[in-house]
Amino acid sequence: MSYAYVPDEENGLGSALFDKSGPSIEFAEQEVRLGFVRKVFGLLTVQLAITAGVTALFIGSPAVKSYVYSNQWTFWTAFGASLGLVLLLSCWEQARRQHPLNLIFLFSFTACEAVLVGTISSMYNTDIVLIAATLTVGITLCLSLYALQTKRDFTAAGGILFSLLFALIGAGILSIFFRNRVMDIVVSGVGAALFGCYIVFDVQLMVGSGSYSISPDEYVLAAINIYLDIVNLFLYLLRLVQEIQGNN
Repeated sequence: MSYAYVPDEENGLGSALFDKSGPSIEFAEQEVRLGFVRKVFGLLTVQLAITAGVTALFIGSPAVKSYVYSNQWTFWTAFGASLGLVLLLSCWEQARRQHPLNLIFLFSFTACEAVLVGTISSMYNTDIVLIAATLTVGITLCLSLYALQTKRDFTAAGGILFSLLFALIGAGILSIFFRNRVMDIVVSGVGAALFGCYIVFDVQLMVGSGSYSISPDEYVLAAINIYLDIVNLFLYLLRLVQEIQGNN
């Protein structure tokens, strides 16, 4: 999910992150573009490795699982810290750009997210987690390759994706109060599809192949965007696989 926003040309908003004049001028040299992409994918790989390792620990260790169930404050502390850090990184430019402060915040956020993903995954059967993880890897790779080679411009659809995200959040809240298996399947399927679209959107923002591109100075923001897309895709697939299999 992209925490960046689509620029408003009339009011001049968003110019710090995006340019709308074809590929960004900052990406004119291929070397700059490739260096930025390598840096983002490098950070993303470390983030996903940390998340996978923590999740494996949570679902594979009965002691850790028991501790988490008995001490729910760990989940809520990680949730609050994760939300606070992502808001800080979204609003405070220095926190995103100044090295090594940006990496400290980035991996602190990643650690909190890893605890959240691990805690949620521990509530599911291991086979469901493995199926969802395999699907996530396959879908992410396919969509990333598609985003890199397609001539279609998904970066211009940021407003539509953002509106759909709010609709999804509303449907998710309703599904909490009106439990229905069919509704859960629909919400999970739509959620997975939406974050799949966000992967294409954020990858194109990163490589600068669309109408909008993200500044090469924002490599931390780019990594967070794609990381959250993948995490949310996994969580929706986790729920979808469980509902399809009919497990509680």
